[in-house]
Amino acid sequence: MAHPSRILYVLLAMSIAAALGSCGGGGGDDNADAFVFSTAGPERYVRIDRMGQPAVGTALLSSAAGSPLPVDGNGAPVNPGALNQFNSFDAQRDAFNRGDPINDARDFAFMFTRGPQTNSLANYHYKLGPQMRALGLTPCSTETVVPPASSADVDISACVAQAGPVVIPDVMTYDPNATPGWPNGRRFDDPVIDRLLAAVLLRLTAPHTLDALVGTINATRDESGTLSPSTFPFLRDAHPGP
Repeated sequence: MAHPSRILYVLLAMSIAAALGSCGGGGGDDNADAFVFSTAGPERYVRIDRMGQPAVGTALLSSAAGSPLPVDGNGAPVNPGALNQFNSFDAQRDAFNRGDPINDARDFAFMFTRGPQTNSLANYHYKLGPQMRALGLTPCSTETVVPPASSADVDISACVAQAGPVVIPDVMTYDPNATPGWPNGRRFDDPVIDRLLAAVLLRLTAPHTLDALVGTINATRDESGTLSPSTFPFLRDAHPGP
């Protein structure tokens, strides 16, 4: 009599073969499980997030409905949602995602830097500058009036020169002759958000580096203090069973 494990193996193999045979070519209807492609036009689809440079739109643009949109030379809103009934969302981030990277500098540079929303870059520096200095950090901005009365009293030109070429246009770039890792491409374990914050907030000269804020947003350890996995597939050990 065959060993039970061998019988189980044979039954399993027969089941797999039967399943594969039913997928086509076995006398059944070859088109029964055929994939049907949608014929809807591109206007029916919504670009939720470009994800060229993660968090740029999230960090620097408003998601509030009706938030002020950039305008063109004629004073008309840029990328208005009203032109598409299927994608009529009217927040700044929605307008940004509807746009194309080639137009980012023209349409959104001002909105990113000195727009009226509370999370524009200038307003970040106006609000956070004193706290950063109190923590021993050197912002890339300077205060033209001390203390500043508003974001208009904060010069962010050095920040724009430092981070602008990285985040505008909103595309991922990669130079195979340069050291890999964000902002040159993006590896799975790159602390992108922490580096992005450093690029737009800090003066990246000694003692600060692009990694000055690593661990601030993207935690390097879990709640038990265990380091996050650093090698593929970046998974922790399975949780022990009961």
